[in-house]
Amino acid sequence: MRLPARDGTAPRPWADTVTVVTGKASFLDSTTVEVAAGDDRLTISAETIVINTGSVPVIPDIRGLRQSEYMVTSTDLLHTKELPRHLAVIGGGYLGLEFAAMYRQFGSEVTVLEAFPKFLGREDDDVAEVVVGILRDQGIALVTDAKVTEVRDDSAHALVHYEVDGRPRTLEADKILVATGRAPAIQGLGLDRAGIRTTDRGAIKVDEHLRTSRPHIYAIGDVNGGPQFTYISLDDYRIVADRLLGDGTRSTTDRRAVPHTMFITPPFSTVGLTETAARERGHNVRITKKPVAQITAMPRARIMGDARGLIKFVIDADTDRILGAALISIDSQEVINLVAFAMRHDVPAGELGNSIYSHPSTTEGFNELLGTVPRVRLPSSTVKLDND
Repeated sequence: MRLPARDGTAPRPWADTVTVVTGKASFLDSTTVEVAAGDDRLTISAETIVINTGSVPVIPDIRGLRQSEYMVTSTDLLHTKELPRHLAVIGGGYLGLEFAAMYRQFGSEVTVLEAFPKFLGREDDDVAEVVVGILRDQGIALVTDAKVTEVRDDSAHALVHYEVDGRPRTLEADKILVATGRAPAIQGLGLDRAGIRTTDRGAIKVDEHLRTSRPHIYAIGDVNGGPQFTYISLDDYRIVADRLLGDGTRSTTDRRAVPHTMFITPPFSTVGLTETAARERGHNVRITKKPVAQITAMPRARIMGDARGLIKFVIDADTDRILGAALISIDSQEVINLVAFAMRHDVPAGELGNSIYSHPSTTEGFNELLGTVPRVRLPSSTVKLDND
């Protein structure tokens, strides 16, 4: 069928050249795909094929969890009409903490059960402590070293049984969000019939141009095992589009200083190396950091009524190049893109710090954190001002 423009949207320039077929697709061979919808079958042959099936939630092997009527994935939770009184989240990564913060602001009680000894274990301790502190101040119960052993349903809620240091605990929950990761969606695709290879983790193997083991077949998005972020999938699309319609030079090797944001309040954004990673790699590290509330040149946070957070830069002391940054602040999801751009183009930290920014803004805080203009010590003399 033809794909018309949706109500309320501008006409799509490609709508007359794209046919959308709804159904379950699988390879018959390396150039042929069959789409099944009920009893109907449609066979399509093509010289170029792009696989973009995404990923599916990983449901851990916990007794009673999969059978629980209260268990939901992130997609399920977004379509839930009633606000849960108590939301239990299994998994304390980006997804789990984002939904925890969201539903706490909605008014739910929220408990996050994390199997590892600490939250945000890949971040520097000083950064992770600020994020965890903000979440706890919002009233979210964060439990580490939590091993979920069983889920049991009763008529009104689920009982989540877990252990901490071998001691059994139980909590009641109206919904249980499983946020323990996602796996590439390859089941039923018939990849073996097309001669497409996969990794040990079930992702489709691709090269830097996102070509599979069959060069005319591409795999983009979560299914190829790359970072599971929307903007990575969008860049995958640009790489394949350049391969098919451009000069073919764009590749995954172009990706430097890719930013990430955890959408809590205030947002937590990072790019590049942590301080720990930079020191492990042998850099001569200089750190500049400050709590947002103490950055006088960043009034926007106070204007917006939320001066919580921390700004931290990891800088190579020998070259003044920015190695990484962690921003926990209002607008960090926007500001981190400027930092990433500076890193990709080797802009020194001092140049970023001495630039002119609009006022009041979040970026002008860089003047205080990264600026290299020397401070002049005024003489400690008393000046008398006469009114004459």
